[in-house]
Amino acid sequence: MIIGISQPTFLPWCGYMALIENVDEFIFLDNVQFERRSWHQRNYIKVLNKKFLLSIPVLSKGKRLQKINETKINYEKDFIDKIVLTLTQSYSKSPYFDRYSSDIFKILKNKYKLISDLNISLIKFFCKVLDIKTKFDYSSKLDLSSKGSDLIIDICKIKKCSKYISTIGSKSYLKKKDFDLNKIDLKFYEFEHKLYQQRGSMFLSNLSVLDILLNLGPSAKLYLKENFKLKNY
Repeated sequence: MIIGISQPTFLPWCGYMALIENVDEFIFLDNVQFERRSWHQRNYIKVLNKKFLLSIPVLSKGKRLQKINETKINYEKDFIDKIVLTLTQSYSKSPYFDRYSSDIFKILKNKYKLISDLNISLIKFFCKVLDIKTKFDYSSKLDLSSKGSDLIIDICKIKKCSKYISTIGSKSYLKKKDFDLNKIDLKFYEFEHKLYQQRGSMFLSNLSVLDILLNLGPSAKLYLKENFKLKNY
């Protein structure tokens, strides 16, 4: 059993989706602290050959310690129509806009109460259209109180996994010796962001998976496979 664990992010980057595609089960780390102005509520798309942050407003005043699965979307701000308009203006001429945009807009307009529910709904949609059949679970359902590297190991033990794959960014806090003691093969991955057919005169990397989906369609899955590289550290 190979698992991956990550916090549910808004319109996640390609590497996030590539991780899901390369594990047997993916755990949404949904009951850890919400971080303002993070990938929990925003991500990059391409607008006029520049990176542009799409953002979902949330209710955060006086809620500094709230968890991701407790964080409510702030619908007092008129943002949905603006996001739909921005995406339409930026991607309407992309090859696969007509195929996927209506379903994406339907999810955005569904008015989910929690940011985690919106994010996970979008992630599962991307998996569906890209034929990614990985199983999902939620850390909030596992009744664990540990934190950091210990939390990851505890999830791995519950799932009886033999291999855990993580981003390079997690290398600073994951304790490899503890993974070794529990006979869990700890691997890290990088995502290469090779050039693909992207509208505009300048190629931009590190964008939301939305960009490859609307530009490459079903072949976006092959792009995820080709750019996902396991590393030994």
